[in-house]
Amino acid sequence: MNRRTLAICDPEQAYACRLMDALSRREDFPFEVLAFTGAERLQDSLARKPVQILLIAQGLFREEMKDWVRHVILLQEEENSPVQELPCVSKYSSVLRIAKKVTETAMQTEKLPFLQTVGKACVYGFYTPVGRSLQTTLALTMGQLLAANKRVLYLNFECCAGLTEMLGKQADNTEFASLLYYLQESKEQFLGRLYQAAECINGMDFILPASCGYDLYGIAREEWRRLLDLLDDGQYDVILLDLSDGVQGLFDVLRRCTRIYTIVREDGFAAAKLAQYRETLERTDYSDVWERSKKLKLPFFCQLPKDIGNLLTGELAEYTKKVLDADEQGGV
Repeated sequence: MNRRTLAICDPEQAYACRLMDALSRREDFPFEVLAFTGAERLQDSLARKPVQILLIAQGLFREEMKDWVRHVILLQEEENSPVQELPCVSKYSSVLRIAKKVTETAMQTEKLPFLQTVGKACVYGFYTPVGRSLQTTLALTMGQLLAANKRVLYLNFECCAGLTEMLGKQADNTEFASLLYYLQESKEQFLGRLYQAAECINGMDFILPASCGYDLYGIAREEWRRLLDLLDDGQYDVILLDLSDGVQGLFDVLRRCTRIYTIVREDGFAAAKLAQYRETLERTDYSDVWERSKKLKLPFFCQLPKDIGNLLTGELAEYTKKVLDADEQGGV
């Protein structure tokens, strides 16, 4: 498969080379990357090798460069400096933000191939009918631990997840419900949008949950099936589904999971809810979901991290590591 080419042009050689190296190391970045420190060498190279996107320092940009390549993105020294009507990104942005800007710009005119797929993903489903069970905290902890050596995507299906507020983010068209609008696009287009929308925390990718979780209630089971089909052969080793009762075809989604984690408790209402859940699964011919579910009776944790970015240490992290180690040894 032919890779598109991105040229970086910046007068600071160290910066241009570091950015080239950082982008080239990203397995999900569908571009070959070249680095230049001056417009003359760039122009000479273009005569021999075409470039689709030029990421160039604002001070080096000239109008005729628009004719050299399909897209020009300006590297700004200052966030609010005046620019021509061109895409731009701060020179001091994170590599992830710059990569997303390049991908977003390219997607305006062409379908990007979704490169470096890793084969079939492992899908971990988290669901319990018991409220206030630490399900989301456990899923986020497990995702960040797995992200140390795997490519992980976390998706939250709750009606009011609260993560957008905890992270200080603004709801926009990159949230989960908005992304689902594009499910009928081709695999390459949808996964490109997914990559563009993904945020990252401690190496784990996640999509901002729906700001109005009730929007998820209208997603038919066939659409959830298509979502999993699209994700199954993409860039992620592990996909974590933090599920809720609002998912149509919930049992079908759980049946699709490689692993299922169900938090259990033995107190009155919790035990009754779990018994009813099990009975419902059996009555609707989904008893295999219960049988395959790993039931986790969480211990009492003296202290839990208040920030979702600090879940890699502490009692819950240690407990989650033991769960993962046991699953790996047991071949779950």
